[in-house]
Amino acid sequence: MTKRSSWLMGVAAAGLAFSAHATTIPLVNGSFETGDLTGWTLSGNTGFMGVTCPGPGPDVAQGNCSFFAGPVGSEGFLNQTFTAPAGSRANVNFAWLTDGGTPSEFDVAFDGVTVFDRINPAGPLTMSFLTVQGILGAGTTHTLSFSFRDDPGFIFLDAVTLAVPEPATLGLLGAGIAGLFFSRRRKTA
Repeated sequence: MTKRSSWLMGVAAAGLAFSAHATTIPLVNGSFETGDLTGWTLSGNTGFMGVTCPGPGPDVAQGNCSFFAGPVGSEGFLNQTFTAPAGSRANVNFAWLTDGGTPSEFDVAFDGVTVFDRINPAGPLTMSFLTVQGILGAGTTHTLSFSFRDDPGFIFLDAVTLAVPEPATLGLLGAGIAGLFFSRRRKTA
């Protein structure tokens, strides 16, 4: 195999790795369209937490319903358990809306490890979409947690989805990197 062809194979494998898709992890009721908290559990300060279904509007990103949270004085938690390989990289996508009041806080965690934390977030007047990435812990059962505190008002959450890269994606990435390494190694030898 020529140097050029081995280099091209490495680049092609790396390109395939980056173009492969992630596996969507099914969350129950991620857009709260059941009108309740089916699939989710509440813990901590659960005062002023629930689902509202006003129809399309500024506090709903998808469908007719969204989750609202306004615990006063301490945090309340919204959790869902899911199954995925241990140590996987996970992406959680969601829409959120804050009122800009203080004190307030919004966190996202995987298996108890915070991957996103905003204290006194500024308040956009429309739902904003965000993707947050984290590494899952040991075992195959994991917990996605959102925590909320908003003494003067409410934080809204909607359109929650979860995805992890397919194992084949990581293998292709490794093959691409190895191909580039060996092509470079032959070049310098």
